[in-house]
Amino acid sequence: MLTEGDIRRIAARVAAAYQPLAIGIFGSYAIGTATDRSDLDLFVIRKPGAAVAVNPRAVRRLLFDVLHSVDVQVFDPARFEESARDYQSFTWVIARQARLYHWAPDADRLVPSLSGAIADD
Repeated sequence: MLTEGDIRRIAARVAAAYQPLAIGIFGSYAIGTATDRSDLDLFVIRKPGAAVAVNPRAVRRLLFDVLHSVDVQVFDPARFEESARDYQSFTWVIARQARLYHWAPDADRLVPSLSGAIADD
């Protein structure tokens, strides 16, 4: 099972490589019900017009040496916000379960549905 430190290191590696707006987790690790069989549900909100293309496959390649199952979702901020208020949509669930590990200055304006989800130290 991953520790909080493991998750922070994973998020930091993704943040260093892609400089996204936000990185967080959702699912069992975010809500505190993870077991030895749980995967880590990681999401990335990319910056609009970013020079480096971030997509799930690229993030999984970056994390090739993490010896734990990681499921990666990558979102454009506008598309995330469009559906984050649609009751029980995938992004609605993420917005309610999210624990954030990276939050860029523009994120408050571009993905307000995630404000307040910063992970505690």
